[in-house]
Amino acid sequence: MRSAGSRQQFDTLVRPWRYRLYGIALRQAPSPEMAEDWTQETLLRAWRDFDQLGDHVAVYAWLLKILNRVVADCYRRDGRRHQLAPVLTTEDPVLNEHPCAAPGPFDQALKSQTDAHVMAAIQALPDTFRQVILLRDFEDFSYQDIGQILDLAPGTVMSRLSRGRRLLAERLIKAAPEAPVASNAKHASVKPHE
Repeated sequence: MRSAGSRQQFDTLVRPWRYRLYGIALRQAPSPEMAEDWTQETLLRAWRDFDQLGDHVAVYAWLLKILNRVVADCYRRDGRRHQLAPVLTTEDPVLNEHPCAAPGPFDQALKSQTDAHVMAAIQALPDTFRQVILLRDFEDFSYQDIGQILDLAPGTVMSRLSRGRRLLAERLIKAAPEAPVASNAKHASVKPHE
């Protein structure tokens, strides 16, 4: 049985991270209830393994690593199969339909999407890509930090991030409503950057 002092120490170290942990779980979960379950399971596992926390400065990374395992365990239990993202090349017609002066297809698709559409597209990504995108692009972790959290080499993190972004771009482009492509005509108005 743990002492009241260790419970208080655990609470002091973990409390500031609970809502961010839930936010990350919410971005990965199919429902808010599942995110709550994952967060609670993460905190329970953290309490169980609190003695193993060596560096009290790295609590958030430690909690994210536990959350990653909770999510992986859940998907493994559900028998979800991971998919590989298709690789876009310069020969793909969707990439060659737009002139170089115009915004690229990903930029156009991103501008025409709401936050809900972008988050839905991220949620639809295979786990291996979604986790890396969320940690890098939403939580601003370095490649090395992501590698430690997910138990991956930095090169693998960069590869998954690149492939995940391509898959996300493809999904957003397919989901984007048809937007007019900017022309290179003399009459086209150009707005300065704001």
